[in-house]
Amino acid sequence: MADQAERGHIAAAGNTVVPALLALEAAGYRVSKLGELLEATSPDGSSYVADDPVTLLGLIKLVELRSWTWHATDAEIDSVLTRFGWMH
Repeated sequence: MADQAERGHIAAAGNTVVPALLALEAAGYRVSKLGELLEATSPDGSSYVADDPVTLLGLIKLVELRSWTWHATDAEIDSVLTRFGWMH
């Protein structure tokens, strides 16, 4: 088990929901229910909405890496679809 933890391996599963919520709160996000969804609001007022805390973390990281212009271009979409074999 220690070897696995040292290498780093994690999978999205039920046991990641609470740690993800705790991580969001530790990072300063206010998390609240929005109907059936969750909303994470950053200290600067930015807002993220998702089904679960793990997905919220993913959205936050997406914006961190690509900024608020996170959308993929047509060329990026085509490249990824081809690379992963998702083109029909």
